[in-house]
Amino acid sequence: MLKYIIKRLALAVLILLGVSLIIYILVRSMPVDFIENKIAAMNQGGAVIPEETVQNMKELYGLEDDSFVGILKGYGNWLVKLCQFDFGTSFKYGSPVIDVIRDHMGVSFAVAFIATIFEFMIAIPLGITAATHQYSFRDYLVTVLVMIGISLPAFFFGQVLKDLFANKLGWFPPSGLVDATHSYTGAALFLDYLKHMFIPVLTVVILSIGARMRMTRTNMLEVLNSDYIRTARAKGLKERKVIYKHAFRNTLIPLVTSLAGLLPSLFSGAIITEQVFDLPGIGNIAYKAMIEADIPFIMGYNMFLALLSVLGVLLADLMYAVVDPRVKLG
Repeated sequence: MLKYIIKRLALAVLILLGVSLIIYILVRSMPVDFIENKIAAMNQGGAVIPEETVQNMKELYGLEDDSFVGILKGYGNWLVKLCQFDFGTSFKYGSPVIDVIRDHMGVSFAVAFIATIFEFMIAIPLGITAATHQYSFRDYLVTVLVMIGISLPAFFFGQVLKDLFANKLGWFPPSGLVDATHSYTGAALFLDYLKHMFIPVLTVVILSIGARMRMTRTNMLEVLNSDYIRTARAKGLKERKVIYKHAFRNTLIPLVTSLAGLLPSLFSGAIITEQVFDLPGIGNIAYKAMIEADIPFIMGYNMFLALLSVLGVLLADLMYAVVDPRVKLG
């Protein structure tokens, strides 16, 4: 096991190097430029910026050479700083990238973590009951929920829930994380957080349970048609024991695959949802940095997610051996 983990971690280093090079080249090839945007904003204010000043600004931000060799040189400088655990300073926010990520990660993690818990609590039981009652009303109901979760875009469904629960019923705040008109502390502040996060969490849960229910239902139906399940029933085992002890464990094997994407999803932020509800999460911050070509932040944010993705895949592989004793990691 230890030898397998070490081998996978060594391979992960090579993967991350390749990912970082591709991301850096793509970011430097974007049609937007941070300096050009900044100069355009100054010009709109009536200021005239000399060409020499523009060139000095590009040199200050390391954007003076847009050739392929210059991009590779910039990547080398970024990589050297990364090896010194320096993610650089964000162009847009003027703070170290790692500080910006740390300050805004908590909101995104809270929304994603709570939504993930409810997603598993709702999707897996519904997927199981749909499979065990195939072509019944329960199965059709789950199918409808699956279609809703898969088909509705986040920006549309989020606006519908906001209009219903916030604007019309007035039960929850429409946006933001705290009520700026009050200075809450302690339990009152925590309750205010919950009120502001209810609709975003509900949006994420409803839109994400569809795929999980469909996966659970499909896998459960496949397992229920297996020979060993028919043998277990022929031996007189209770249906509940057949379903939850024998069938469900094998259903977990494909579900474990989703762990590879679960870890980065907890920290990446729901970009569209955070935009709709104006949450100061990392997804919202990353979107604003992206449209302004904030290269250090884009690189730090994406490499952080790439690292979590690699660790998520490794965790999923290790969990296979836990769920299925037949899997041997060598």
